[in-house]
Amino acid sequence: MNDDLLTQMIYRIVLCCVSALAVLFTFNFVYVGQGPFEPTWETFKYYTCISNYFVFGVSAAVLADNVRRVRAGERHGFNRRIRLLKFMTTVMILVTFLVVIVLLGNPFTLAFWRDFANVCYHVAAPALFLLDFFLFDEHRSVSVFAPLLSAVLPLLYVVYIFLLGAFIPDFTYPYFFLDVNAIGYGGVAVWLLILLAVFLALGYLMWLYDKLVRVNGKWKLYFSKKLPEPKGPPQ
Repeated sequence: MNDDLLTQMIYRIVLCCVSALAVLFTFNFVYVGQGPFEPTWETFKYYTCISNYFVFGVSAAVLADNVRRVRAGERHGFNRRIRLLKFMTTVMILVTFLVVIVLLGNPFTLAFWRDFANVCYHVAAPALFLLDFFLFDEHRSVSVFAPLLSAVLPLLYVVYIFLLGAFIPDFTYPYFFLDVNAIGYGGVAVWLLILLAVFLALGYLMWLYDKLVRVNGKWKLYFSKKLPEPKGPPQ
């Protein structure tokens, strides 16, 4: 982890620029053969789009505080703002990234990388946000309850989709595992339990990474608040 605030600021400027571009491209997410950036309310029913909106909002807030601290003369430290929300958003966008890389997309083909918009909101912005966590977030700062709370945002998304489905006639569900008309509430419940388990597993893997600390030249997991004293030079 790098505690240089100037390095963090430069990185986060790049992150915000790429994330802003990803957000712009999401407004063309449901269009094929039409002009770019023609917003429709259906854009806001996709998990990919919403997770990218969270990434941009959180990144902008963290960058603003980062810039303020650098201008105030600080040179070393870590992010202090909305750390829980940042962790929750990291888990949220990790799912977006993994689903397209592992399940839906084919990153081993040239066609995948030719779709610049797809790469931007499915790969580039998520990857940069994930790297921000791995490179610049302070270790041993994530609560053991944070992975549990990370499930809140996806569950709120599910409630939001169900509300749209209840109040909008002929609503088309964005994903088959949420389509109560196709697989019923029982089928949806099974899928939600599976996805909830995935979110919790990813959250706790990231929580474990947060506990990884380099002491005396070795990387170890430390769960206690107090680190062992570093060994002095040999006598």
